[in-house]
Amino acid sequence: MLGELIYEGKGKMLGMRVLDDNGTMETTFQEEGTIFGIECTTTMTIVSTHRPNGAGYSEGYGMMFTKEGDAATFTTSGIGITKGPMPVMSVRGATFFRTQSPKLARLNSIVGIFETEVNKDMSYQVKDWEWK
Repeated sequence: MLGELIYEGKGKMLGMRVLDDNGTMETTFQEEGTIFGIECTTTMTIVSTHRPNGAGYSEGYGMMFTKEGDAATFTTSGIGITKGPMPVMSVRGATFFRTQSPKLARLNSIVGIFETEVNKDMSYQVKDWEWK
């Protein structure tokens, strides 16, 4: 069951790199958002592979820094479904956080469930809820 909205952000793809002839891609993102209502900046890199049905599976790593200097890292994985000409898609998945920050310590025991909507201009919106 979905719990509290813990993170909300908006970002843009910074760069893409093709890793092999199977269509495996590495993509780096940067976004501005709020974690538990605290402003933060997040950077992450994911590796995506395409599946025969047109969906894409991705795994990645990221870091977030609050304006006060607190930090957290995370791993993420998800499934993306195209919703029009690339890169328009919806991505759904899970996020696992790690932090040593007392302000963000609750993240250490949360599984986040996210949804991301990617726009034609490679900008996107993301929301992450606590999975109860």
